[in-house]
Amino acid sequence: MATVDQVLSQAWAVHQAGDFNAAQQLYRKVLDGHPENANAWCYLGLALHDQGRFAQAIEAYRRAIGIKPDYPIAYNNMGNSLQRLGEFGRSLASYREALRLKPDYANAYKNMGTLQFWQGFFDQAAEAFGKAIELNPANAESHKSLGIILLLQGQFERGWPEYAWRWKTKDLKRPDYAQPRWDGSSLAGRTILLHAEQGLGDAIHFVRYAAVLKQQAGRVIVQCHKALVPLLRTCRGIDQLITFNSKPPDFDVYASLLDVPAILKMDLSSVVAGVPYLSADESLIEYWARELHSCPGFKIGIVWQGSPQHKADQRRSIPLEQFAPLADTAGVRLISLQKGPGSEQIPAFAARHALLDLGPRLDESTGAFMDSAAVLKNLDLLITADTAMAHLGGALGVRTWLALAQVPDWRWLLGRDDSPWYPTMRLFRQKSAGDWPGLFQEIVEQLKSELADRTEGQAADSTPHIPLSGFNELVRSRHGMMLYNKNDRYIGRSLKAYGEFSEGETALLRQIVKPGHVVVEAGANIGAHTIPLARFAGERGRVIAFEPQRVVFQTLCANVALNGLSNVECHHAGLGDGVGTVTVPALDYRQENNFGGLELGGHQHGEATPLVTVDSLNLPRCNLIKLDVEGMELQALQGARRTIQQHQPVLYVENDRDKHSAALIELIQSFGYDLYWHTPPLFNPRNHLQNPKDIFGGVVSVNMLCLPKSANASVAGLRPITSLDSNWRRGPPSEP
Repeated sequence: MATVDQVLSQAWAVHQAGDFNAAQQLYRKVLDGHPENANAWCYLGLALHDQGRFAQAIEAYRRAIGIKPDYPIAYNNMGNSLQRLGEFGRSLASYREALRLKPDYANAYKNMGTLQFWQGFFDQAAEAFGKAIELNPANAESHKSLGIILLLQGQFERGWPEYAWRWKTKDLKRPDYAQPRWDGSSLAGRTILLHAEQGLGDAIHFVRYAAVLKQQAGRVIVQCHKALVPLLRTCRGIDQLITFNSKPPDFDVYASLLDVPAILKMDLSSVVAGVPYLSADESLIEYWARELHSCPGFKIGIVWQGSPQHKADQRRSIPLEQFAPLADTAGVRLISLQKGPGSEQIPAFAARHALLDLGPRLDESTGAFMDSAAVLKNLDLLITADTAMAHLGGALGVRTWLALAQVPDWRWLLGRDDSPWYPTMRLFRQKSAGDWPGLFQEIVEQLKSELADRTEGQAADSTPHIPLSGFNELVRSRHGMMLYNKNDRYIGRSLKAYGEFSEGETALLRQIVKPGHVVVEAGANIGAHTIPLARFAGERGRVIAFEPQRVVFQTLCANVALNGLSNVECHHAGLGDGVGTVTVPALDYRQENNFGGLELGGHQHGEATPLVTVDSLNLPRCNLIKLDVEGMELQALQGARRTIQQHQPVLYVENDRDKHSAALIELIQSFGYDLYWHTPPLFNPRNHLQNPKDIFGGVVSVNMLCLPKSANASVAGLRPITSLDSNWRRGPPSEP
């Protein structure tokens, strides 16, 4: 009869062969008869870990440690399972206990280094890998990991030799060629075979070195994945392309594409960065140009999912939903280039956001990346996770924004927003592990800024104004199509002259309102600020706009409809301190007037219009209350007391009437707010229509920015309001 050790040995052989389920059954068979066998519990934990059942593995290791408290292997293995569950603190403690019990435990140092690496503690990780190498100089994984850290830190001279140890790990195997590996010696008159390794992205990234070596060699052969042959045919310097399953022609020496920069002793100052070094098929470019001709807006291709087999895929791939703020950005059209894994997320996303899905039509008959390359040449921008598509965009020389995890692949280095490999690429990095929302907020802010600059740098249109019958005109404004009354003394006149109104207010509000925010806007008028507010809040946000003048309210609704904004609720009502009605006097909209300056209250004749309170809305969330209600700000705030106390929203309140100013300041201060004057000029020198003339003669908007003290916010550039007699006129006009 087999002994326990013999059964465990048999089970371990099955385990190493990859049959984790059979191994687990054998371990449990031992434990059925010998429940106090610590080794069997430890082996069982390893089998469960290899099956991805990390919590159960941890329990098995605990059973082993309970039987044998001085069991360093069990502590080390438990640290691995805790690491996979994201229990980083407990994982580190487990490794340290393993090292306390066995100070020369090289694997525990290696595993601790891996944990510290993924936490972003690179110096500590390098120290741990160094210790593992000191204890076990032949450990290829530790050398490779140390090499990755050094390369990531830009220490290429030290990093290349360590990274070369990857060939001695179980993950990679060199081709079995009789010819020698190239050692950097002269290639004059010789043929070199360059072979790809690892993923498709690596081949696209490093095939650039074919052209470099062609300057030295008589002949350059590149061996690659069969799918990449059509694309790599466009690369300069390649005399012949062959696939991995084909017999190569005669050659003298060979090297991995990825080894070439190491053999050339390349450092950051000598990166080969000439782009484009790949090109798209001209006929496919023309085809996709016709296909995308009718697609409006700023066209952005997106890719979010890499290969699930990649070891770091869980960190580098991005849930498609994180791209929602991009879809909600005015003037943007998202185009999916995603194929394969990740495509299953499209239906749910497309049900809520506009997305053109080209994935099923790409690269099916033309070859890997061939259609994709042609599409990229017809787009304004590519925004992608760290996948092969990022390398394709960079190699083609198209504008590419790359979204990176806190700990990126080594080639993207640290602490920089550019890439020495790809001059047309910009890098966006997580500030903390898993913080895709913060990263995409940064992307959206940058995109909006660029779109604004792009618009300002071009003539908006040879005929930005579209005359209509009656008193209304239509303008292609900074923030979208805008219907306005040409007789309006301020808003209409500004839209006609500049294609915008009080853009200084919009610039400040842009810094306050974020995707998903809820905004209450009283005195919305025709929506000159409602439209950009809605775009800032995005599809997941909400703007509740109030306008008591019926004709002006109708224009507000028209502008919301013209811009396709489903996140705006328009109310024909005023805001006050109670629920009831208010009389709105009839105005002649065919005559010049300040239709945004109508003061309510005390009128005997006119239309009875509903009067409501902010509190009556019973909002579950409120991030901003914007009040421009011509002298009724005090009453509107009194009617919002509960909402303000509950949600602590930012308040942006007009205060241009001296008789109400002290009471208004006192009330808002009583809510526990800090107040600042914000008085932007109506004339913006960088206005949308590039009109250099100030038709308003220095007139400013007079508002207060009010922030809850609990926010501990820091405001630069605005004058604080510290007393009830504070006056906006004492000081220059202010802008954020």
